[in-house]
This record gives sequence, structure tokens and C-alpha cells, in this order.
Amino acid sequence: MKQGATRNVFLTKRYVFKVPRWSEWRLFLNGLLANMQERVFWTTGWPVLCPVVWSLPGGWLVVMRRATELTQEEWDDFDVGQWRDREGYTIPVENKRDSFGWFQGRIVAIDYGT
Repeated sequence: MKQGATRNVFLTKRYVFKVPRWSEWRLFLNGLLANMQERVFWTTGWPVLCPVVWSLPGGWLVVMRRATELTQEEWDDFDVGQWRDREGYTIPVENKRDSFGWFQGRIVAIDYGT
């Protein structure tokens, strides 16, 4: 399990399960919103987002495909600004290594529920 500011993330070999973290009310609500945001953004069909395969209404749970996190060397060579800023839109992802991963041969955002 990994723990973010607003969500707990449970990892399996093929999937990632994200649930709101109960540490305080405001952060719990932000975790619900982050899950809802990832579900909505995934419906755009942008290939640079890690796939959401299932979710519960209200942000209670998001299930994503598991990506391989970038190594430190890959992160050091990665231009986040160029990757994030697209023609006509910007990918909502934080500028940190654990927000990105490899999925099916391409770099994808794995945490885009900001």
C-alpha cells in the first residue's frame, strides 16, 4: 500500500485501487473528488492517462491499470512541461516522479486526480 495526502493506494500485479484516506474530513473529501476527477478525465480518451477500468459513483473507489513507475534516471531526463502541455489542453498532473509511469510502451499520468 502507498499513502498519498488524500488517498490510500493498494497495488496488485495488474491493478491499482485508490480509496479516499480517512485522516481528517477535508482530506477525505478531497480524496473523493480526486477519484471523481480521474474518472471524468479518463473519459476524454487522452492516451497519456493511465486507464481507469472501474469506479464507484461518488469517488469511493477507482480501479486503474498498473503502470511501472519511472526510474530516477528516466525522471531526470523527462521534460514534464513539454509532456503536460498539449495543443488545446493541459494534462492535470503534479510535477513529481511518482505521478508518472510506463504503460504499454508510453509514459502516462498515473495520478491525475489533483
